[in-house]
Amino acid sequence: MYSLIYRSVANDSFDLPQIYSMLGDSNEYNAEHGITGCLLYHRNQFLQLLEGEKNEVQKLFNKISKDDRHHEVQEIEKEYSTKRLFNKWSMAFYDYGQNELSAQLKMGQIDSFFNTSNVFHHKSDLVLPFFSTVREILFPR
Repeated sequence: MYSLIYRSVANDSFDLPQIYSMLGDSNEYNAEHGITGCLLYHRNQFLQLLEGEKNEVQKLFNKISKDDRHHEVQEIEKEYSTKRLFNKWSMAFYDYGQNELSAQLKMGQIDSFFNTSNVFHHKSDLVLPFFSTVREILFPR
């Protein structure tokens, strides 16, 4: 099992209906290629964790990196693992939109979202960089 985290910035023209359309296509592709993971979206920023066989994850990340609907694609962390963190979803997704929700509400949503994953039950070097980046995106300084 191979996992990779990246972040990027959506182009202004990449609007929410297009993002939901992309998600539909992605879920189909991911299911066919054994890829699971998590995608968060807030203030035009994406954070995604991909997991699956190394060649499939790398092939998908190369495709994502070349997608002109976003820019500033930055690989954050990658690792080999024995278990998936998001084994129940072809791609878990949460849209925080542009709203300025309270910190308590945002963290409650994150807790709820991740309680259905293996994030809290499986040791992974990806958890800290993932949550650190989630915090950075949701609570910019």
